[in-house]
Amino acid sequence: MVGFRVFGLALTAVSAVVAIPQSTTSAPEDYAKRGLNVRLSIAGGLLSNTTDGRVHVLFAPAGTDPLEDTEVDSSPDKIFGKNVFGVEASSVITLSGGSSVDTDTGVYGWPNVSLNQIPAGSYSVQAFLTRYETAVRSDGSKVSVRFPCGDGGATINGPGSLTSVITDVQITGRGQTVELKFTNVTAPEDFTGSEIGGCNQGNYEDIGSLKHLKIRSEALSKFWGRDMYVGANIRLPPGYTNSTTRYPVVYEQDHWTGGDWWYSAAFTAQWDSGIIPATSRTPSRPTPKFIHVTFRHEAPFYDDSYAVNTANIGPYGDAINDEMIPLIDSTFRTIAEPYARVQEGGSTGGWISAASLAYRPDLFGACFSSYPDSLSFIRHQAIPLYTNKNAYFNADGSSIPSIRTFVNDTEVVLATTQQENHWELSFGTSTRSFLQWDVWQAVFSAQGYNNYPLEAWDKYTGDIYPGAVELWKPFDLAEYITSNWASSRNLGEVLKNRMFIYVGGRDTYYLNLGVQEFQKKVEALGGPGWANFTYLPTRPHGGVYNNLPQWEFFELMYQWIQDHAPDGKTPLDSAVTTPASRGNGWEEVLAQGGRAAAKARQADPEVKNDGRGKVTASVGRWDPGVKLEAQWVADRRGVGRKFEVTQGQKVEFKPERGVRDLALKVTGTKRGTELPHLPLPASLLGSSRHTTSTKQHVTAKAPPSIYKDVIYQHHVGSKTLPAHAHAKQVWDMYSDRHGRHGRSMLQAARLWKREVRVVIGHADLLR
Repeated sequence: MVGFRVFGLALTAVSAVVAIPQSTTSAPEDYAKRGLNVRLSIAGGLLSNTTDGRVHVLFAPAGTDPLEDTEVDSSPDKIFGKNVFGVEASSVITLSGGSSVDTDTGVYGWPNVSLNQIPAGSYSVQAFLTRYETAVRSDGSKVSVRFPCGDGGATINGPGSLTSVITDVQITGRGQTVELKFTNVTAPEDFTGSEIGGCNQGNYEDIGSLKHLKIRSEALSKFWGRDMYVGANIRLPPGYTNSTTRYPVVYEQDHWTGGDWWYSAAFTAQWDSGIIPATSRTPSRPTPKFIHVTFRHEAPFYDDSYAVNTANIGPYGDAINDEMIPLIDSTFRTIAEPYARVQEGGSTGGWISAASLAYRPDLFGACFSSYPDSLSFIRHQAIPLYTNKNAYFNADGSSIPSIRTFVNDTEVVLATTQQENHWELSFGTSTRSFLQWDVWQAVFSAQGYNNYPLEAWDKYTGDIYPGAVELWKPFDLAEYITSNWASSRNLGEVLKNRMFIYVGGRDTYYLNLGVQEFQKKVEALGGPGWANFTYLPTRPHGGVYNNLPQWEFFELMYQWIQDHAPDGKTPLDSAVTTPASRGNGWEEVLAQGGRAAAKARQADPEVKNDGRGKVTASVGRWDPGVKLEAQWVADRRGVGRKFEVTQGQKVEFKPERGVRDLALKVTGTKRGTELPHLPLPASLLGSSRHTTSTKQHVTAKAPPSIYKDVIYQHHVGSKTLPAHAHAKQVWDMYSDRHGRHGRSMLQAARLWKREVRVVIGHADLLR
């Protein structure tokens, strides 16, 4: 969760809900004939290679910079996005219309879904092209994503992006075309350090007590099939260079920090001096002496990886804990023991610090976690994720809020979950917006069959998919701890008295609700006091743990370390820091949520002949959220109309006399991306007495409207049709139908988000 946000309000009357724009879908009549179109060309010399990516066009009020404010709760912009494929230097990209259905291949905008809904008026318009790179990961999954370059995962206009100049445009309310040209490429920051890896994770110079380390992670590089890095910023205590003393380490978890730390110049001067200045209530005193570390782990999908092992982002937990921390220990004079390693952080950092201790109690001693992202998905922010049917609306139709403030003790909703998710969708599909709700999908979800995160709800409608939510549970810390309470990990004993959690009762993002549910679950087993919880009723999101002055918080953590040292008041027992308590293992994570698991969730339709002229069929097993349509095919011809089916459904059919071969064709789509009709080759539906069936995957490229592949389960005499022959057959079949243009579409396509799969269940009627 983005922490420390400040909201400027100028309200003359207090309202329960701020009137911010809702996504709208109707178009004015003036656009009925030609609509509003945007044509984008590319200046010479900007592109040397073909690229995929996402185009953004921002319409801002005349005279303003479209990038000045793009926030969901305050932006005046109208933001439109479209995924593009195979863009070349000579390409002309056209955006027109807009729809909430084909968001992966068409235009989608916020707060107006369609370009045709932009009111007439004067605008400052700017376009951007975010370039994606295709990665084939070690588990066989293939994704197109943006790899940050020291920018902390910019949502828009990151390094390598193509940009146009800001252009003043008069929108007439009638059919017109706005012409823009990409004339610049956004350069990465001009880093001056000598770290390895170029701009990856930044590249910084050491300054005084602030040191930097960066490594090429073996674990991440293996998974992503390319060089991947993690970095660390290390602040050494005063007197470090003139002593042989070993120091404990406080690991502060946060978002992208760049090469510095969050603290002010005045605070830094106090750190380096070793003296805490006197205040009206406290005398001056020595600073606590420890090494302070923050991590740099910008990643595909977000400005940080959440520092755990995940099936979609990769083994960042192992990269940080098993590669970077040992390097810190060997480079600096640390006390390399669990009691001397403390985790702390707020918001996203609050969740990371709690998860780091929960998964690695063998490595860390305690966590001080402030206003953490949802510790229990019983309340994911304000969403009752396990019981609601929709992430945006409650059963009574009321909207679920996402961001709030308080004015004169009255809650004011600044954005709902629907508004924030729709806003994110304009920046990127397949959870690639580099924004908050999307990264939760990337971290907590298993991979979908389409290689991208298996979203827990439909991004536009909000419909929750319980099957996908079930796969989030390894990252529900309340669920994880209580389910391993008395297991071999023995977390009920191992984590006791080691978790310190603080949240405000008026948390801006409703994160107090998840803390409360976490407390209920762990105290139901461990009783009051198993962990330490602090609620400050009127505090919003942000600030220091327990709203303490910064130095008092540092002293609190340092005191915990001293108390739990071998010669302290309550030494940390070695029995609670054994490797047996370790969780979130990479192999386990990949087995539960990687490509092989995604494939294992699928199953073809089964068609059975009862021998008395009636056929019964299942519709197969599909990822949650896939809508299914079926049609019977008798002797290579469709019979009757296509009909909707649902997962787990059984369908029956009684063919007419004389039918020799019967199949059930089931098509699965997500959010309306449909498979173009492909005539089925006779050889794939030929009659046979053989009962052996084979699943074949088409490897030929598909038109942009097709997500992944066409799968047939079929009989071909007594032989199995080789996969490469099958692929060629469909390739030729499509090209014959659509000619040269069809081939170019096939060649230009890339694996994209929305899953489309056709499966044929086959029955032999010749018995």
